[in-house]
Amino acid sequence: MGRVKGTLLIDFVKVVRSEKTGLFNPYLTDQDRQIISQRILASEWYPAETYKNLFNAVVKVGAKGDMEMVRQWGRVYGEKIITNIYKTLVADVKPMEVISKYKTIVKRFHDFGETDCDQLSRTSALMTIKNFFPEFEPVFHLIRGWIERNLELSGAKDVKSEFIARSWQGAPATIIKFTWTE
Repeated sequence: MGRVKGTLLIDFVKVVRSEKTGLFNPYLTDQDRQIISQRILASEWYPAETYKNLFNAVVKVGAKGDMEMVRQWGRVYGEKIITNIYKTLVADVKPMEVISKYKTIVKRFHDFGETDCDQLSRTSALMTIKNFFPEFEPVFHLIRGWIERNLELSGAKDVKSEFIARSWQGAPATIIKFTWTE
C-alpha cells in the first residue's frame, strides 16, 4: 500500500503499549506487533498497513467507533503537529493557504494518496482526497478535524465542514467542503 512516517505512529503506539490486557490484539498482525515492539523514530518510514491497523485498533477500543471523537482527535493532533513540527509551513498564512498547503504536509507523512483543493469563494473550499485508505472512514474524520482546527489557527471563524462524497461508501474520492467567516 505505501508508507507513513513514524510521526504518525508514535501516539498510537503509546496507547497500544500502555494497555496490558490485550484489548488491541485482535486488530493487530504479527508484523504490527513486531514493529511496535521496537523504538519508533519520527523520521523513519513504516508500513501504511501498520498505521491503519493501529489507528483502527485505537478507534475500535478507545473511541468505541465514535467518529465525532475521531474528528476531535484530528483537531488536537492537527494543532500539535502544525504548531510544533511544521509551524514554518503555516506561519502567517490565510485560511485558504492552510487548505492548499495540506497537500505539501501530507506528502511529508505519506508516500501515497492524492489531495487537491478547489477554492469556491474567499471563505469556502473543497478538498478532494483520493487513493488514501478509501474504505477506512476514520482517517477522513481525522483529516476533517485537522483541517478545521488549522483553519481556526489561521484566523478563520465559525469553521464548518461536511462530507460531499465518501469513498468508504463507494465514491471514487472523499470530498470535504469547508466554510468559514473572516
